[in-house]
Amino acid sequence: MLEERTRWAMQIHDGLTQSVTSAVLELQTLRARIATDPEGAVEALAQVEREIRDDLRRIRELLFEMTKEDPPPAEPALAALVRDLGVRWHFPVTVEVDGDLESTNEAVLEAVYAIVSESLANAAKHSGAPAAHVRVTAEEAEVRVEIQDRGSGIAVVNDEDPHFGVGIMRTRAEALGGSLQVESTPGRGTTVVAVLPVGRAGG
Repeated sequence: MLEERTRWAMQIHDGLTQSVTSAVLELQTLRARIATDPEGAVEALAQVEREIRDDLRRIRELLFEMTKEDPPPAEPALAALVRDLGVRWHFPVTVEVDGDLESTNEAVLEAVYAIVSESLANAAKHSGAPAAHVRVTAEEAEVRVEIQDRGSGIAVVNDEDPHFGVGIMRTRAEALGGSLQVESTPGRGTTVVAVLPVGRAGG
């Protein structure tokens, strides 16, 4: 029961919460845009409406899955999150999960989901890549998270750049005694690698 509650909470926190926040920020920017670019503002409003309707559809699906009597699907929560993010950003993403990630403790799971979410948002918005790949390997002592795209890349990775959120991801990893590295080469893409020490759920 606790594992399932954690799974739903993560999907809501890292999926729906992020998308609703994004919609609010978009609406705020439209206040000024209405006066300078009314046609563009109308188009942007239509996009926000579509995104909110998608969120409503996902909320209904979550409510149905939480209340139905049949057991939930065996798909790892991370795979479901990655799929939802790909739909959200209109960005093809593939995912591999090796090992028993679901038995990892809640703090590590939350960090994994947050790092994957932030990295995919960055790739979708800034990389120009046609797709991205996520690989998570859960071992006895650590969880290794790798997010890779083949986009435009950047020459210098700056933790202080708010557009990429690298500092936030690194802080999450280091708070758990882990590490985060970002490797990027102009024209060859970007790879984010986080290594987090494992604490087993209930341990």
